Amino acid sequence: MIQKEKLSRKQRDRLRHRDEILAAALGLFSERGYHNVSMQEVAETAEFSVGTLYNLFENKEALLDELMASNTQKIIAAILGILDGPGDAAKRLRILFRRQPELMEEHGAFIKLHFAEVGPYAAGHAHTGAAKDEFRIVLDTRLSQLIASGVEKHLFRDVDPMITAKAIHAFMESMAFEIAGRFDKEAVVEMFAKAEQLFFDGLLLPGGPENG
Repeated sequence: MIQKEKLSRKQRDRLRHRDEILAAALGLFSERGYHNVSMQEVAETAEFSVGTLYNLFENKEALLDELMASNTQKIIAAILGILDGPGDAAKRLRILFRRQPELMEEHGAFIKLHFAEVGPYAAGHAHTGAAKDEFRIVLDTRLSQLIASGVEKHLFRDVDPMITAKAIHAFMESMAFEIAGRFDKEAVVEMFAKAEQLFFDGLLLPGGPENG
């Protein structure tokens, strides 16, 4: 990956234009639906010519693919920052639960678009499912590794790490689907607090550090 300081001004401008177009497209697609927005409207909202749009994205599907991929990467980076952060496995897992409302609020427009286009009840597109698959693989893998570490260090019960990871992931995905487009932070914080208690009641080893 080219370091930002090594980019020419033209390259930096191109990246900035790309980001501005993606931001405009996200707002339009999430509010009105991907199929109801034209490339002309994206260009007008981003304040670029249609020609500039097509210089950066071959077509509207390519724009959607890049939008899905770039936002998925942002969420993956945020979650990995928690799972690979300081503290033992129990502390990091608790932080993951407690940060979810904030992440869902920050990425609300993308979550709404995600479930409209590639969610369980959407028709989807040929390539956008790849971002969803990458997110699932990364989250399940890192969560299972964290849980396995907790089991090994006698913080957690002797659970199956991958099944536990998938259960946590499934809950988080169902919550994201439920709140897509109608985010109520107070209610979401409360639901994640209850879910944290439920998971930890079943996961923590009796007499362990967090129960002592």
